[in-house]
Amino acid sequence: MKLVLAMVLMTFALGFSTAGAFYAVGGQLALQGPYVLAREWPAIYTLVAGLAATVGFVFGSLLRSWSPRRIAFVVLGGWVGEYVVLASGGLAVELTFLNAWFYWLLATAGPVQPIATWLGAVIGRRLRGSSGAS
Repeated sequence: MKLVLAMVLMTFALGFSTAGAFYAVGGQLALQGPYVLAREWPAIYTLVAGLAATVGFVFGSLLRSWSPRRIAFVVLGGWVGEYVVLASGGLAVELTFLNAWFYWLLATAGPVQPIATWLGAVIGRRLRGSSGAS
């Protein structure tokens, strides 16, 4: 049950961090679709990766007793959870399970977001573990 709860929390944390990165760089234009990405992709993807690593760092610090493999499972579950939320049609009616994958990969920079999240979690887990042992 803790694993499922962690995945749901990771889904929301990654989703809000992605939306925040788009809005921070593109402002109101980010609400109109992925158009802002064409102009500002370096800044957006840098911010997406940085925020994802921060989310991972926090999760890794809190879940330091979990193995890196289990944390990777949570990160991948959260990342796929973002796709499920996007494809559900709740955010945009025109998105379905068949066409949302493109926007999902575009918004999360493909595998960059989950890799950055996992690396942040491993670093947070190690730093928290070493400071607790001192």
